[in-house]
Amino acid sequence: MKLIQKLALLSAFAVTPAFAEDAAEHPGKAVYVTCTACHQPTGLGLPGIFPPLAESEWVNGPAENLIRIQLRGLMGKITVKGVEYNSVMPPNSAMTDQQIADVLSYIRSNFGNKADAVTPEMVKALRGEVGKPMLTAADLIDPAKKEDK
Repeated sequence: MKLIQKLALLSAFAVTPAFAEDAAEHPGKAVYVTCTACHQPTGLGLPGIFPPLAESEWVNGPAENLIRIQLRGLMGKITVKGVEYNSVMPPNSAMTDQQIADVLSYIRSNFGNKADAVTPEMVKALRGEVGKPMLTAADLIDPAKKEDK
């Protein structure tokens, strides 16, 4: 079975009715449903394929990184929690500034993450990134070097 087929099969079972019902508690959770095929409802990702968002140094690091990834996508090797991943996250720039702010704020305040919220103004300030080539980890701010998160 090809990877795409496996992901499609997994995504059919990834969002439980309880998860969908709870989505009303945070506007970002409703948007996050579109992320669950790869990152799972738990934020733990798919081992060896898609990195976890849970307790991730990248999620808890500079918000600019996550906004840019949403707008431009990410490809290539990235190390998350000491494990190397090498896959692709497509850009999601069709979302509104509010939707991107909501989903990133949700991720940054759940799954064991404790980082500041993302505002629509922060997203709008980086909209000029749309249409540029996909990012690699080398294009991002190293979260280990960021003092204030």
